[in-house]
Amino acid sequence: MALDLPASDATYTYEKLGALEAYDAVLNCDYAFLIYKETERAGGAWRIRIKSSQTTGVVFEPDMIKSNARAAGAQGKPFFTWGAGISPSAGDPRLIEYRIHQTDGKPSAIEIALQMRKADHSADAPKSVKVPWPA
Repeated sequence: MALDLPASDATYTYEKLGALEAYDAVLNCDYAFLIYKETERAGGAWRIRIKSSQTTGVVFEPDMIKSNARAAGAQGKPFFTWGAGISPSAGDPRLIEYRIHQTDGKPSAIEIALQMRKADHSADAPKSVKVPWPA
């Protein structure tokens, strides 16, 4: 169920950075995620996007991420989350988090952290993919 990278065109080029798939047995549903870099051909401005088969996508604009990484570093946090995910609750152990890791107040990696459910509604094994933040 892997997601396809958008086709580069006259306006943008796309580069795959990572992908992750997981299965939720309660919903009998596959989740697929694709992390990619989108670069404007005119000017070279870029952003990171995460495309998801079952949840909303996420956009990481470099200036906003740099600012938040700096704040996370000042607070001693190894990462911060970005975008809409799913947090575990008493009746639902699912987790979907989009994490930006920081080193010395600068973004260093993007991680998708997942935990789906087994058929008995208990938490399945966690999965993640972590890719370096583009230089």
